[in-house]
Amino acid sequence: MNALLIYFLKVVGIQAILYLIYNLVFHKSGRHTINRFYIIVALIFSFTIPFVTLPDFQPSDELVGTDTPIWYELGDITEYSKTNIELIPVERSNRSDFTIEVIVLGISLISILFLIKLIYSHFQIIRLKKQSEEIIENGYRIYCGEFESPFSYFNAVFVPNDLLSEPSFDTVLEHELVHLRKKHSVDRVLMEIILSIFWFNPLLYLFRNRLIEIHEFQADAEVIALKKNPIGYQEILFQQIKTQKAIASANYFKLNTIKTRIKMINKNPKLSTWYYLMILPVFALVTFSFASKDRSEFIPPLKNDISDVFDYVKMPSDNYTPSIFPLKDTEGVKLTASFGKRMHPILKVESIHEGIDLKTYQGNPVLATADGIITEAGSIHANSWGKLIRISHNGIYETVYAHLSDIKVKSGDKVKRGDIIGNAGTTGKSTGPHLHYEVKEPTNGFLNPVNFINDFDFKRNTTIDKMDNIKLGKPTGKLQVVIDPGHGGKDPGIKSSGLSENEIALNVANQVAEYFKNSNQIEIILTRNKDDFITLKDRVKKTETADLFISLHIESHEDENKDIMVAIYNDQNENANASQYFADLLSNEFYEINRKFKLGYNNGFYVLKNSKCPAILFNMGYISNPESVTYLNSEEGIRQIAQELSDAIKAAK
Repeated sequence: MNALLIYFLKVVGIQAILYLIYNLVFHKSGRHTINRFYIIVALIFSFTIPFVTLPDFQPSDELVGTDTPIWYELGDITEYSKTNIELIPVERSNRSDFTIEVIVLGISLISILFLIKLIYSHFQIIRLKKQSEEIIENGYRIYCGEFESPFSYFNAVFVPNDLLSEPSFDTVLEHELVHLRKKHSVDRVLMEIILSIFWFNPLLYLFRNRLIEIHEFQADAEVIALKKNPIGYQEILFQQIKTQKAIASANYFKLNTIKTRIKMINKNPKLSTWYYLMILPVFALVTFSFASKDRSEFIPPLKNDISDVFDYVKMPSDNYTPSIFPLKDTEGVKLTASFGKRMHPILKVESIHEGIDLKTYQGNPVLATADGIITEAGSIHANSWGKLIRISHNGIYETVYAHLSDIKVKSGDKVKRGDIIGNAGTTGKSTGPHLHYEVKEPTNGFLNPVNFINDFDFKRNTTIDKMDNIKLGKPTGKLQVVIDPGHGGKDPGIKSSGLSENEIALNVANQVAEYFKNSNQIEIILTRNKDDFITLKDRVKKTETADLFISLHIESHEDENKDIMVAIYNDQNENANASQYFADLLSNEFYEINRKFKLGYNNGFYVLKNSKCPAILFNMGYISNPESVTYLNSEEGIRQIAQELSDAIKAAK
């Protein structure tokens, strides 16, 4: 789902809860000053809480000794296979994006019209001042003219000429002066600005009505306390009932419903201020429910490159966002090293790879992936990058292009997306011609460049390179396969849209076990066959005599459009090739039924790192994607996943 829409829905949800509480509990409390403060704080709270990020404390076993699996967002776990990846064009439909842009443009234009109307109302009042007789009384400006009803606006009071001779003049004037002293016009103008921008939010109109009502209640209460004649004041209210076209941001003496004001005037008991303390746990609960959850607190050491609602609302220009493939000629290009942990091909030490490596031929033109300014162009021997180009994209992003054979720009040059800035090569410490490409953001550091490439995707090569002779299990005897339904018991995993990760994983595992129930060649061993909590150590223990380990999970993603299956293996242990081999077999099965599938490797998962046999983590889909939810929630979907997984197991024997 579009992040801006998610933000708006959160705002509306918060406003609905807080307005309902006000209407049911505080509306007729008689505490007008507190109620005014509540309405203002509720509005500010609703717009700011979705920007708050709370830590989602889900520590890993490696850091604090618990048995909770380590899970990363897609941008962190899809560390693509180093030998079996090739670049393929992706056909992308921009129709939905175009529709969103048109809707946003339409909303913005209407908002501008409302703002113009609000500005016009301000000039209306200035014109009324010029057309009226001005009287200065006790430092306040009183304007007398042909108005239908008295009203106030910031430091000015507007009074009809025919009211000057009325006995009620002093009372009405005092009422309007209360509005001035309480600075009610500030509330009104700010409220009208918010309404002009978010005119499509119906709850804001309810908040505005309550705020106007509170202003009148406050003025009524102070005038009655001063004049000590509530009956006479109510009679004056009835005298002022007339129809008039009101100026939006002004405070009118008779604008509110007279019946409601009279009821409040005659309401003696006031709600104790202690009742307002009940709102504190409500605010805390709303904050916890609607604030963003940051799951990166305990995740080492990869960077999170998923753009959340805060990044979206910031709305950097698309021209400055890296979005295209950095090589002009894609023929034969392969992704040979991914973002994240890897074993350095020359130094033979584990390090964080801060970009991606794209194998290509010497001289392939390198493209600027977004508009920007060249901040560095030359040889960087200290980092072994050879000839390098660094581009700053308006201070929002930075991209790096290294190991170049030739540089066609110089420091200070301005470039556009798609401009040729150099040629791929093998300068610096390099095993062959390729391009090292990085994307960096000032706040989040290095990001996965793959997530910024919108015109191409990466797909596993359908030919399994150098793995044709790999077979799992012993030549004779049953193939022992441990299937691990992730989570369980006190650890339910991800729960959303009526689905639970532990239940889905268990359903698939049970169906696979049932499929091989009478098999003479394959034995399925489940780490759990019901909703029990099993420690990671106990799960791994079952791999000591097994031939294959498969851990089943589903994931969640802030991008609702993400709907893909991922097979992840550990590329740093002795079973790496066999694990990758089975991941390839599994991907083949799902490719045949047109399910999106990608391979990944990661050496941070406890079960993969400690498994005594070939092992994979199988992410069966995303619970945040409506289509994926429908698929995972259907008997056909579960049956199909179990069937394809079973076919891959049979192919491995």
